[in-house]
Amino acid sequence: MSTTVDRPAVPAGAGRLPALVDAAALVDAPGGERAWRDLVRSARHANPFLDPDVLLPALRHLPPPGGARLLTGGTEDRLELLLPVTTGHRVPRNPVRATVAWQHTHHFLGTPLVAPGLHQRGWRSALRDLAAGGDAWFVLPLTDLDVVQDVEAAARGLGLTSRRLEERVRPVTHRHEHDDYAAQRLSGRRRKELRRVRRRLDEAVGGGLDLVDLVDGATAPAVEAALEQFLGLEAAGWKGTDGGAFAANPAERAFFLESCRALAADGRLEVLALQGHEGGPVAMVVNLRSGDALFTFKIAYDEQHAAYSPGLLLYLEQLSRFHTSGAALVDTCAEPDHPMARRLHGDDRCLVTLAVSLGPHRGALAVRWAHTVTRLAGAVRRHRAPTRQREDHP
Repeated sequence: MSTTVDRPAVPAGAGRLPALVDAAALVDAPGGERAWRDLVRSARHANPFLDPDVLLPALRHLPPPGGARLLTGGTEDRLELLLPVTTGHRVPRNPVRATVAWQHTHHFLGTPLVAPGLHQRGWRSALRDLAAGGDAWFVLPLTDLDVVQDVEAAARGLGLTSRRLEERVRPVTHRHEHDDYAAQRLSGRRRKELRRVRRRLDEAVGGGLDLVDLVDGATAPAVEAALEQFLGLEAAGWKGTDGGAFAANPAERAFFLESCRALAADGRLEVLALQGHEGGPVAMVVNLRSGDALFTFKIAYDEQHAAYSPGLLLYLEQLSRFHTSGAALVDTCAEPDHPMARRLHGDDRCLVTLAVSLGPHRGALAVRWAHTVTRLAGAVRRHRAPTRQREDHP
């Protein structure tokens, strides 16, 4: 990753940050990391994937070709905007290069970190800065609707074209007044059936089946053991077979361990295990906590117990645990039509992929072309037979 910035950094506290800055340069700047962490805590929408404890390991271990830099707004003392982007990006089926908000394989929310007071004014400034970089258009994927509306208004104010390329409705759960999540989503007959399945699973693991947070108050060696236990369980399942497990890729494994260690040290990681007296966990889930929201990062289960639906049982117990935790939101990080996530989580989070021109000619044409191509691709997908999804990852 390059350590250069587009423009010389201004003296600390004296003025505005460069529009595009290398992450390492921001951390090294006086007050830079503190301002980043302040923005993480105060951002309009929590996004753990843009936390320095997660994003910096991702940039180290999973960098995109050519590297990524941070689009920033504000000053070195007070950040108002932060978003990793790649410039000169070749978007499939579009000949015009773009600046694109960067997401790696394990990054499930595109919403930038924006200060509560950053609205159209801040985005007008950001769009001008991106235009000065030379790319003709900008792509902002999987972003919360209110932020997208601010960007659209800023683009209109500058006479720029914007189009929504895709809208997804992600299953989430907002906090209820009472712990009635299962009763709200599952019929009485289904809940009775699951209680019977749970009793059979409890017998299979020697009794004492319970949900335990393996890293809550744990020592560093215990945290390490919990993370390795999750990696082993994941690798033993279908993800290990198809190469999608963290353990199958040294860079992804390093990213997972480094980011989880940092979050655990600050009490912002949960590694929940559903386990009994005999054998190891039958299911595990890794949750990231950011502000008052929990994000379901990864889940794995022991396939020898698949007949007892261990993943579903774990999620039901996790919903009760979420209620007692005081958190306000569980974000499943799941695809919109994921069967288990949709079955258990009754609320929606609308995420939009937006394209914005950064100039009147090539940029506007590129945005319109991207919109047309996306609509055609969507029509093709809708005519294909749906693919059955595995139910072990909301």
